[in-house]
Amino acid sequence: MKSALEIAMQKTASIGQKAREELEKLSAEDRKIIEEIKKKYEAKIAEKDVFFQQETAKINSAIPIGTPPEQIPPEINQALSQLREKFNEDRSSLEEECEKEIDAIKKKNS
Repeated sequence: MKSALEIAMQKTASIGQKAREELEKLSAEDRKIIEEIKKKYEAKIAEKDVFFQQETAKINSAIPIGTPPEQIPPEINQALSQLREKFNEDRSSLEEECEKEIDAIKKKNS
């Protein structure tokens, strides 16, 4: 009987093999374009992350150091939660855009 780890490793190997086969179908130019797309979206996500970190720091600066979490005003927790939610939505949206662009290149060669 196989362990969960062995099963997971087999699935990972299978996925990796499929990815390698997909890459082999692409021309060097297409692989280069895909890498550029990935870099472009990584940069966009990093930019959003920096903004998120800056805004979080601004909000957190209103909280005195050593304040127990239960004493943080609800409006600050709400602002942090909304900011985090917005960042996660933006990141997900950018990741989806990236995948669509990459899929379009892969489909062009299928």
